[in-house]
Amino acid sequence: MNSVGALGIYLTIGMIGGIVGEKLKIPAGAMIGSMLAVILFKIFSQTAWSLPKGSGLVLQVVLGVMVATTFHPNMLKSFNTIAIPVMVSTFALVGIGVVLSILFARLGLLDFNTAYLGTSPGAMSALIVLALDSDANPTIVTCFHFFRVVFIILTAPVIYRLLSHTP
Repeated sequence: MNSVGALGIYLTIGMIGGIVGEKLKIPAGAMIGSMLAVILFKIFSQTAWSLPKGSGLVLQVVLGVMVATTFHPNMLKSFNTIAIPVMVSTFALVGIGVVLSILFARLGLLDFNTAYLGTSPGAMSALIVLALDSDANPTIVTCFHFFRVVFIILTAPVIYRLLSHTP
């Protein structure tokens, strides 16, 4: 099958999975549902179709616009009150990712670039795009982030409930 046809099939299956995820009220249901639907389709159909050339640019632009639309000028005012916790948590998470990357690379488990993008916190879509545009292994980076997102979605409600009752 050509890559344009594959994109159409992936988008259709992803849309169905996203709708199911939303209907089931899964946190981030559209994203998780679409990812799971396409992954399951690829597993059961044993396909390895690639997306058409240039679709990465379009997807990156759409993603960039989606992220940018969440920005509000009030965020700049709020940042002054939360700057220290934001910076401490950011540097801690990135620092831990760097340490793990070095460890995984030295143990020969992963190359440094793949380990770094895989262990970097958050921004799954942006980090996968970086992996696609670099010499990192995008499949492994996707595995790291997909597992992390699913793990957080499954455990966050429980942890939140447990900690919200703590004085």
